[in-house]
Amino acid sequence: MPPSPRRRGSSRGKILDLIRTTGPISRVELAEMTGLTQATISTSVRELLRDGLVSETGRGESTGGKPRTTLEINPAARLGIGLHIGRDYTTYIVADLAGTVVGRLRVAGVGDSEPESAITRMAEDIEQLLDGLDVDRGAIVGVGIATPGPLDRDAGAIMGAPALGAWTGFPLAATLSEATGFTCTFDNDATAAAIGEFWLGATGGYNTYASVYMGAGIGVGIVIDGTIYHGKQANVGELGHITVDAMGPTCACGNVGCVELYAGPQAVIDAAHEAVDHGELDMEFTGRITADFDRIADLALNGDATVSAIFARSAEYLAAGIVSMVNLIDVQLVVLAGSAFQTIGSLYARTIAQRLGERAFARAVQTVDVRMSVNGTDAAALGAATLVLQDRLSPRSLASITLA
Repeated sequence: MPPSPRRRGSSRGKILDLIRTTGPISRVELAEMTGLTQATISTSVRELLRDGLVSETGRGESTGGKPRTTLEINPAARLGIGLHIGRDYTTYIVADLAGTVVGRLRVAGVGDSEPESAITRMAEDIEQLLDGLDVDRGAIVGVGIATPGPLDRDAGAIMGAPALGAWTGFPLAATLSEATGFTCTFDNDATAAAIGEFWLGATGGYNTYASVYMGAGIGVGIVIDGTIYHGKQANVGELGHITVDAMGPTCACGNVGCVELYAGPQAVIDAAHEAVDHGELDMEFTGRITADFDRIADLALNGDATVSAIFARSAEYLAAGIVSMVNLIDVQLVVLAGSAFQTIGSLYARTIAQRLGERAFARAVQTVDVRMSVNGTDAAALGAATLVLQDRLSPRSLASITLA
């Protein structure tokens, strides 16, 4: 009986991933690494060559017989557009099959704009970005959208994100697709960042890891045994909304004592406002979370004791949440991504690593590596671009995208 289309697609995607990450590589090596039959390898490679996704680029070393022909990815064969929607900033990335950024645009975020007008601007921004690039538009497979959650992936809509309240229930993916003419893929920004880290090689040899993303809020993308974990509607990894104080204040999400109330950027800004009111700090605020957080971080880096204490408290609460996460899912690596870590991430990384070393349940068995993102503030947008590439080129369910 011939393999089902789903299985054939899965094999093709796995082979494409391996050629991309380990090429140049021969067909024999692909069979050895995947456990697939030579017939399956040959069929999938023939399809990839036909579609221009890979190229035969040379011959490997001879092992006594005819030298093996090697395969490499053809990076420019397909392009993905990544869009990270935020209240303060919106970032666009065009990436190729190698995960290389070939175009980038960062503009003001959606703020309090109505979704319809914001979508019009996004379509114009994408058009402007593509106009400035020497790329084949026919190679673009779609637009990946990364946003804060909660999400309804079936409806392609944001559902109650605190920073994007006006977007609740709005059919974002379908409307943007209609405005741009591109197919749109939709996902949580922390999950997108985790995919971006993999594509850029930040995860090294680890196949179980977490990408903690802190922008306006705090989330985490989770990869288990090389597979991105989505859950039913991609509403996993809400690290900012786990309780660290059962008697704490009520969060906007409805839970109490959430990590975000103590560790998130808004918590840092609120503490700085309080310090100004008490005459302990002299600074002005813009009203934009990202800009104000960065200003406060600069003061800490310049030795201001008041804001240094604020960040130390934030880092401790975030570390407490991450220790609980590590105890629950047993990750090998924690990557810190997002705009909030761009300036002062080293303080958070140091505190998190120390607390994991002291408190993680399995600390005697393994050390959890903590490292900064290789892509900083672009991690979610790049992940969105690579997500749409992966989704369109490998006919697999998003709930089973295999990363390695």
